[in-house]
Amino acid sequence: MKFDNRFSFIRDNDVKTFGLKVGLSFKRRFKLGLGVNNMFTSTDRQINIEDTTLNVNLEYFYFSPYIEYVFYNSRKWEFSLSTQLGFGEASYEYFDLNNVKKTIAKSTVLSYEPAMLIDYKIIRWFGIGTGVGYRLIYYKSPGVDDRFSSPLYVLKLKVYLGEIVRTFTGKEWQIDD
Repeated sequence: MKFDNRFSFIRDNDVKTFGLKVGLSFKRRFKLGLGVNNMFTSTDRQINIEDTTLNVNLEYFYFSPYIEYVFYNSRKWEFSLSTQLGFGEASYEYFDLNNVKKTIAKSTVLSYEPAMLIDYKIIRWFGIGTGVGYRLIYYKSPGVDDRFSSPLYVLKLKVYLGEIVRTFTGKEWQIDD
């Protein structure tokens, strides 16, 4: 399980996307899992609709199945290549005069995010990590006209659930075939 922040840029604004990922490790070399991600820092923008100018926020939420290949692993360090696919939705939202959240436009967004990651195990159960990558949008339906493709950098906090289980049970988690 890991919590990560992916920092990137939209319209020359710094954007932070918060993610929670849960997955399985196979022989401590391959990792597969699923994440949920939400843009944590919205970007302000003005849109004209029917002779009215509205201040809107860009919202972006997506699910991300991922795979990682660990090419170096020591007691404290782990270097890996990661790829995650994003399946989600972006929208422009604002609050009306009654403080009710309204949506103006929506787009389905499909992304591909390769990254190089480095993790450091602080103690047996917890670690931190960083990395660099790129968010490439390979499909976006009409509606939201912002460009989401951007370089990104990653900061993460890791919880090693397998290590926690081994500490208390003395056994590895196994999936029976």
